[in-house]
Amino acid sequence: MFAAERLRIIKSYMLEKKKATVSEISRMLSVSEVTIRRDLESLDEEGFLTRTHGGAILNGAENLEALNNTSDIDPERQLREEISEVAIYLINDGDTLLLSPGLTNLAIARKLSRKKNLVVLTTDIRIAEELTSHPSARIILPGGDLDPITHSMFGPPAIGGLDQYYVSKAFIEIDGMHLKRGFTIKHPSQLDVIKKMMEIATQKYFVALPSAFNQISFSHLGNLDLATAVITHPSIPSDYKKLMFERNITLYASFTAYKQI
Repeated sequence: MFAAERLRIIKSYMLEKKKATVSEISRMLSVSEVTIRRDLESLDEEGFLTRTHGGAILNGAENLEALNNTSDIDPERQLREEISEVAIYLINDGDTLLLSPGLTNLAIARKLSRKKNLVVLTTDIRIAEELTSHPSARIILPGGDLDPITHSMFGPPAIGGLDQYYVSKAFIEIDGMHLKRGFTIKHPSQLDVIKKMMEIATQKYFVALPSAFNQISFSHLGNLDLATAVITHPSIPSDYKKLMFERNITLYASFTAYKQI
């Protein structure tokens, strides 16, 4: 994981928790405590937090205010909104859905009020909470251990819980898509859970921001042929559009489905 990505995750975590120890951040990101200390020193110099013995605390009101400003935490929010609009086009009343953890899938969940009589299976507690206000959706949240970074369940109980169900459509949010390395995600705790999600779904839609293309994240999910379709933004590189045409993978972007005939 690159330093910029670590700093982004640490900032998000600190905005939520207000304080943290070096050891807990080290375990969470699977990097050495020496590396985390350097990261915290950088954020201390930036004025975002204050180093303490063994950890750090969040600095003043400007950062607490940022907690309510999702554009500070998620600069790609507008892209997620556009992609989620495309995804909603693929969902019908009465569908059985699965939403993997992720902010783009959370944006999809916020739009599901437009649909009726849905069954939604997810391991993301933010998505489940968002859907509690849906008047007709049935929401299923398996058990397991809670990952504080992804806000989602993981481990054998989560996998066992998923294994009890079957869905028609799964929306799998990924962090990396590479011509040679295929689909990847950032967090290793989610790898086995997402693989189980793919097993129980008929149609698998991979949801990706443009920044995910030509990137390799930490955990390898599988090759590109895993996908029924990819939902993204039209600004992706042209070589990926060509690849999906060649492999007969449907590409959805801006309400237009591109597929080789």
